Amino acid sequence: MNIPCKVEGLPYNFTFQFDLGFDSTGVYENSFSAFYKKYPAIQNKISRLRSPLQFWFNKKTFKNLNLQFGQYKATNKFSYIFSNFGDKLNLDEKTLNDTFHLGTIGADIFQNKVLIIDYPNQQFAICDNVPERYKQYLTDIELDLQGLVLLPMQLKGKKYKLIFDTGFSLFPLLVTVDKINNFATLPPSDTIKGYAWGKQFTAIGRPLNDSFVIANQIFYKTTVYADYRKEYRTNKYDAITGNILFWDKTIIIDFKNKKFGVQ
Repeated sequence: MNIPCKVEGLPYNFTFQFDLGFDSTGVYENSFSAFYKKYPAIQNKISRLRSPLQFWFNKKTFKNLNLQFGQYKATNKFSYIFSNFGDKLNLDEKTLNDTFHLGTIGADIFQNKVLIIDYPNQQFAICDNVPERYKQYLTDIELDLQGLVLLPMQLKGKKYKLIFDTGFSLFPLLVTVDKINNFATLPPSDTIKGYAWGKQFTAIGRPLNDSFVIANQIFYKTTVYADYRKEYRTNKYDAITGNILFWDKTIIIDFKNKKFGVQ
Protein backbone atom coordinates (compact mmCIF):
# COMPACT_ATOMS: atom_id res chain seq x y z
CA MET A 1 0.00 0.00 0.00
CA ASN A 2 1.36 3.40 -0.99
CA ILE A 3 0.18 6.76 0.36
CA PRO A 4 0.33 9.86 -1.86
CA CYS A 5 1.55 12.91 0.05
CA LYS A 6 3.42 16.18 -0.02
CA VAL A 7 6.68 16.93 1.80
CA GLU A 8 7.27 20.43 3.13
CA GLY A 9 10.13 22.15 1.33
CA LEU A 10 9.88 20.02 -1.81
CA PRO A 11 7.45 20.91 -4.65
CA TYR A 12 7.06 17.38 -6.03
CA ASN A 13 4.46 14.66 -5.52
CA PHE A 14 5.53 11.70 -3.42
CA THR A 15 4.35 8.30 -2.28
CA PHE A 16 5.33 6.48 0.90
CA GLN A 17 4.82 2.81 1.65
CA PHE A 18 2.18 2.34 4.37
CA ASP A 19 3.73 -0.08 6.86
CA LEU A 20 2.15 -0.45 10.31
CA GLY A 21 4.46 -3.39 10.97
CA PHE A 22 7.33 -0.92 11.25
CA ASP A 23 7.57 1.47 14.19
CA SER A 24 9.48 4.29 12.46
CA THR A 25 8.71 6.60 9.57
CA GLY A 26 11.66 7.32 7.31
CA VAL A 27 13.00 8.27 3.91
CA TYR A 28 15.19 6.24 1.55
CA GLU A 29 18.67 7.71 1.27
CA ASN A 30 19.22 6.85 -2.42
CA SER A 31 16.04 8.69 -3.41
CA PHE A 32 16.14 11.51 -0.87
CA SER A 33 19.74 12.51 -1.63
CA ALA A 34 18.72 13.54 -5.16
CA PHE A 35 17.13 16.68 -3.65
CA TYR A 36 20.14 17.84 -1.59
CA LYS A 37 21.84 19.95 -4.25
CA LYS A 38 18.71 21.65 -5.56
CA TYR A 39 17.12 22.12 -2.13
CA PRO A 40 20.06 22.52 0.31
CA ALA A 41 17.81 23.62 3.20
CA ILE A 42 16.68 20.04 3.76
CA GLN A 43 20.25 18.98 4.53
CA ASN A 44 20.21 21.25 7.59
CA LYS A 45 17.63 18.92 9.14
CA ILE A 46 19.83 15.85 8.86
CA SER A 47 21.73 14.72 11.95
CA ARG A 48 23.13 11.51 13.41
CA LEU A 49 21.36 9.58 16.12
CA ARG A 50 23.66 8.65 18.98
CA SER A 51 22.24 5.60 20.73
CA PRO A 52 23.54 2.98 23.18
CA LEU A 53 21.67 0.41 21.08
CA GLN A 54 24.12 -1.01 18.59
CA PHE A 55 21.58 -1.39 15.80
CA TRP A 56 20.68 2.31 15.72
CA PHE A 57 24.11 3.71 16.63
CA ASN A 58 25.26 6.51 14.38
CA LYS A 59 22.20 6.30 12.13
CA LYS A 60 21.15 9.38 10.17
CA THR A 61 17.83 11.01 11.04
CA PHE A 62 15.77 13.80 9.54
CA LYS A 63 14.36 16.32 12.01
CA ASN A 64 10.75 17.52 11.68
CA LEU A 65 9.57 15.76 8.54
CA ASN A 66 6.36 17.61 7.66
CA LEU A 67 3.95 15.54 5.57
CA GLN A 68 0.55 16.34 4.13
CA PHE A 69 -2.05 13.70 3.19
CA GLY A 70 -4.90 15.50 1.47
CA GLN A 71 -5.87 18.21 3.98
CA TYR A 72 -4.25 16.49 6.96
CA LYS A 73 -0.79 17.59 8.08
CA ALA A 74 1.54 15.56 10.28
CA THR A 75 4.97 16.31 11.71
CA ASN A 76 7.36 13.49 12.59
CA LYS A 77 10.03 14.86 14.93
CA PHE A 78 12.68 12.28 14.05
CA SER A 79 12.50 10.20 10.87
CA TYR A 80 15.14 7.65 9.98
CA ILE A 81 17.13 7.81 6.79
CA PHE A 82 17.43 4.28 5.44
CA SER A 83 21.02 4.05 4.20
CA ASN A 84 21.63 2.76 0.66
CA PHE A 85 17.93 2.11 0.12
CA GLY A 86 15.53 3.26 -2.60
CA ASP A 87 15.89 4.15 -6.27
CA LYS A 88 18.43 6.74 -7.35
CA LEU A 89 16.75 9.72 -9.00
CA ASN A 90 17.85 12.16 -11.68
CA LEU A 91 15.86 15.37 -11.21
CA ASP A 92 17.12 16.77 -14.53
CA GLU A 93 14.94 14.17 -16.26
CA LYS A 94 11.86 14.92 -14.13
CA THR A 95 9.19 17.62 -13.88
CA LEU A 96 7.03 18.89 -11.02
CA ASN A 97 4.24 16.65 -12.30
CA ASP A 98 6.23 13.48 -11.66
CA THR A 99 5.71 11.36 -8.55
CA PHE A 100 8.57 9.86 -6.56
CA HIS A 101 8.53 6.99 -4.07
CA LEU A 102 10.43 8.43 -1.12
CA GLY A 103 10.05 6.32 2.02
CA THR A 104 7.93 4.44 4.53
CA ILE A 105 5.16 5.63 6.85
CA GLY A 106 5.32 3.68 10.11
CA ALA A 107 3.14 3.37 13.19
CA ASP A 108 4.81 6.34 14.91
CA ILE A 109 2.83 8.81 12.80
CA PHE A 110 -0.48 7.56 14.24
CA GLN A 111 0.27 7.31 17.97
CA ASN A 112 -2.45 9.03 20.07
CA LYS A 113 -4.61 9.24 16.94
CA VAL A 114 -7.43 7.23 15.34
CA LEU A 115 -6.68 5.66 11.97
CA ILE A 116 -9.50 4.54 9.67
CA ILE A 117 -8.65 2.43 6.60
CA ASP A 118 -11.39 1.98 4.00
CA TYR A 119 -10.02 -0.79 1.81
CA PRO A 120 -12.84 -1.01 -0.81
CA ASN A 121 -12.66 2.71 -1.55
CA GLN A 122 -8.86 2.94 -1.15
CA GLN A 123 -9.07 5.74 1.40
CA PHE A 124 -7.86 6.39 4.91
CA ALA A 125 -8.46 9.06 7.54
CA ILE A 126 -6.65 10.27 10.65
CA CYS A 127 -8.88 11.55 13.47
CA ASP A 128 -8.59 12.66 17.07
CA ASN A 129 -11.58 10.56 18.13
CA VAL A 130 -13.50 7.57 16.79
CA PRO A 131 -16.57 8.69 14.79
CA GLU A 132 -19.82 7.66 16.48
CA ARG A 133 -20.86 5.29 13.69
CA TYR A 134 -17.79 3.08 14.29
CA LYS A 135 -17.85 2.80 18.10
CA GLN A 136 -20.08 -0.29 18.15
CA TYR A 137 -17.40 -2.32 16.31
CA LEU A 138 -14.51 -1.68 18.70
CA THR A 139 -12.73 -4.26 20.82
CA ASP A 140 -9.71 -4.03 23.13
CA ILE A 141 -6.23 -4.62 21.73
CA GLU A 142 -2.64 -4.17 22.85
CA LEU A 143 0.18 -1.98 21.60
CA ASP A 144 3.73 -3.18 22.08
CA LEU A 145 6.51 -0.96 23.41
CA GLN A 146 7.12 0.44 19.91
CA GLY A 147 3.43 1.24 19.37
CA LEU A 148 2.72 -1.64 16.99
CA VAL A 149 -0.80 -3.11 16.93
CA LEU A 150 -1.31 -6.54 18.53
CA LEU A 151 -4.66 -8.19 17.77
CA PRO A 152 -6.28 -10.97 19.82
CA MET A 153 -6.95 -14.22 17.96
CA GLN A 154 -8.82 -17.36 19.05
CA LEU A 155 -8.30 -20.69 17.28
CA LYS A 156 -9.37 -24.13 18.52
CA GLY A 157 -10.01 -22.74 22.00
CA LYS A 158 -6.56 -21.18 22.30
CA LYS A 159 -5.60 -17.51 22.35
CA TYR A 160 -2.87 -15.94 20.24
CA LYS A 161 -1.46 -12.48 19.55
CA LEU A 162 -1.12 -11.22 15.98
CA ILE A 163 0.82 -8.21 14.86
CA PHE A 164 -1.19 -6.18 12.32
CA ASP A 165 1.15 -5.27 9.48
CA THR A 166 -0.08 -3.34 6.44
CA GLY A 167 3.29 -4.03 4.82
CA PHE A 168 2.40 -7.73 4.49
CA SER A 169 -0.41 -7.90 1.95
CA LEU A 170 0.23 -11.39 0.56
CA PHE A 171 -0.44 -13.48 3.64
CA PRO A 172 -3.65 -13.98 5.62
CA LEU A 173 -1.53 -15.39 8.44
CA LEU A 174 2.26 -15.58 8.54
CA VAL A 175 4.01 -17.51 11.32
CA THR A 176 7.56 -18.56 12.02
CA VAL A 177 8.34 -22.14 11.09
CA ASP A 178 8.67 -23.19 14.73
CA LYS A 179 5.01 -22.23 15.36
CA ILE A 180 3.30 -23.50 12.19
CA ASN A 181 2.01 -26.70 13.83
CA ASN A 182 0.08 -24.62 16.37
CA PHE A 183 -2.06 -23.32 13.52
CA ALA A 184 -2.16 -25.95 10.76
CA THR A 185 -0.88 -29.51 10.42
CA LEU A 186 -2.09 -30.38 6.92
CA PRO A 187 0.50 -30.91 4.15
CA PRO A 188 1.86 -27.81 2.33
CA SER A 189 -0.35 -26.53 -0.48
CA ASP A 190 1.37 -23.36 -1.64
CA THR A 191 4.75 -21.62 -1.81
CA ILE A 192 5.30 -17.88 -2.17
CA LYS A 193 8.63 -16.14 -2.72
CA GLY A 194 8.67 -12.50 -1.75
CA TYR A 195 10.89 -9.60 -0.77
CA ALA A 196 11.06 -7.68 2.50
CA TRP A 197 13.37 -4.64 2.68
CA GLY A 198 15.28 -5.87 -0.35
CA LYS A 199 15.83 -9.41 0.90
CA GLN A 200 14.16 -12.44 -0.66
CA PHE A 201 12.42 -15.00 1.50
CA THR A 202 10.25 -18.08 1.02
CA ALA A 203 6.95 -18.81 2.78
CA ILE A 204 5.29 -22.23 2.57
CA GLY A 205 1.52 -22.37 3.06
CA ARG A 206 -0.69 -24.96 4.73
CA PRO A 207 -4.51 -24.99 4.62
CA LEU A 208 -6.31 -23.94 7.79
CA ASN A 209 -9.78 -25.45 7.60
CA ASP A 210 -10.91 -24.28 11.05
CA SER A 211 -12.69 -21.01 11.67
CA PHE A 212 -10.92 -18.44 13.86
CA VAL A 213 -11.73 -15.11 15.46
CA ILE A 214 -9.69 -11.91 15.21
CA ALA A 215 -10.95 -8.87 17.11
CA ASN A 216 -14.53 -10.22 17.24
CA GLN A 217 -14.57 -11.04 13.51
CA ILE A 218 -14.98 -14.67 12.40
CA PHE A 219 -12.87 -15.91 9.49
CA TYR A 220 -13.17 -19.23 7.68
CA LYS A 221 -10.80 -21.53 5.78
CA THR A 222 -7.65 -19.70 4.83
CA THR A 223 -3.96 -20.54 4.41
CA VAL A 224 -1.26 -20.16 7.05
CA TYR A 225 2.24 -19.50 5.75
CA ALA A 226 5.46 -20.49 7.50
CA ASP A 227 8.29 -17.96 7.37
CA TYR A 228 11.73 -19.58 7.46
CA ARG A 229 13.75 -16.46 8.29
CA LYS A 230 15.45 -16.91 11.64
CA GLU A 231 15.71 -13.17 12.28
CA TYR A 232 11.92 -12.85 12.34
CA ARG A 233 11.42 -15.28 15.21
CA THR A 234 10.02 -13.55 18.29
CA ASN A 235 8.16 -14.29 21.49
CA LYS A 236 6.27 -11.00 21.40
CA TYR A 237 3.58 -12.30 19.04
CA ASP A 238 2.44 -15.57 17.51
CA ALA A 239 1.73 -14.55 13.90
CA ILE A 240 1.43 -11.65 11.48
CA THR A 241 -1.71 -10.64 9.62
CA GLY A 242 -2.05 -7.89 7.05
CA ASN A 243 -4.42 -6.38 4.54
CA ILE A 244 -5.78 -9.43 2.76
CA LEU A 245 -8.13 -10.60 5.53
CA PHE A 246 -9.75 -7.14 5.61
CA TRP A 247 -9.68 -6.33 1.90
CA ASP A 248 -13.47 -5.86 1.67
CA LYS A 249 -13.75 -4.13 5.06
CA THR A 250 -13.17 -0.84 6.82
CA ILE A 251 -10.98 -1.07 9.89
CA ILE A 252 -10.60 1.36 12.77
CA ILE A 253 -7.49 1.57 14.94
CA ASP A 254 -7.70 3.77 18.03
CA PHE A 255 -4.07 4.06 19.10
CA LYS A 256 -4.96 6.42 21.94
CA ASN A 257 -7.40 4.07 23.70
CA LYS A 258 -6.05 0.75 22.33
CA LYS A 259 -9.13 -0.27 20.38
CA PHE A 260 -9.63 -2.02 17.04
CA GLY A 261 -12.78 -2.43 14.96
CA VAL A 262 -13.90 -3.98 11.68
CA GLN A 263 -16.95 -2.89 9.71
